[in-house]
Amino acid sequence: MLDLLDIEGLYPLYNRVERYLEEFPEERKTLQIDGPYDEAFYQKLLDLSTEDDGTVAFALTKVQQYRVAMTAKDCSIMIALSPCLQDASSDQRPVVPSSRSRFAFSVSVLDLDLKPYESIPHQYKLDGKIVNYYSKTVCAKDNAVMSTRFKESEDCTLVLHKV
Repeated sequence: MLDLLDIEGLYPLYNRVERYLEEFPEERKTLQIDGPYDEAFYQKLLDLSTEDDGTVAFALTKVQQYRVAMTAKDCSIMIALSPCLQDASSDQRPVVPSSRSRFAFSVSVLDLDLKPYESIPHQYKLDGKIVNYYSKTVCAKDNAVMSTRFKESEDCTLVLHKV
């Protein structure tokens, strides 16, 4: 789990930031909603406090942490392996030795653009749809199983024992 809140916990904090931005739209740049994503931005993300003090600063920190976590969850890692000769010098690229041969490798991480701030409402709605679909599907299956159980033996007796 990369973010400390799921979308249900984050969405009220997002709304707190949105209400603040509606009242003070000129603060969007100061709050670094759209960047720059520099060292100062990432230093703010190191705040792992979980106690909500009701401030916009707390809400914004959690929203930004969520955006970074979603970016990390969605990035791609590409690993390229290519065989190399045993006597070839590997000064330029790292080599993975194996029992029969050696492989030169390179690793790349792709799609590290910070997820858009504006995508949070979409994520919230999507999560709701997923939960609703799951609930309907599981409840429908459970109801079907229960109804066949009672049809098989309609005469049910409840026995109570003293404890």
